[in-house]
Amino acid sequence: MYPSQNISILSLLKNVKWGSLLDGASKTLGVINQAIPVVYQVKPIIDNAKTMFKVASIMNEPIEEKKEEKTNNSPIFYI
Repeated sequence: MYPSQNISILSLLKNVKWGSLLDGASKTLGVINQAIPVVYQVKPIIDNAKTMFKVASIMNEPIEEKKEEKTNNSPIFYI
């Protein structure tokens, strides 16, 4: 690095408002800590919804009618 670049980086670091940076990081971590349990609670609901849609699609399919075999209801005589 050139010496002039070192000076510009140092001047940028001096101008950073560390309090506001830490406050923003703290708020972000708070939101993440609240979102993680919600994700764990919603995931089973989504998985069950997928299953529910599969069941619903099967329920909407037409019922296949069985081919009826001719049955002979007359008595059988063995001689």
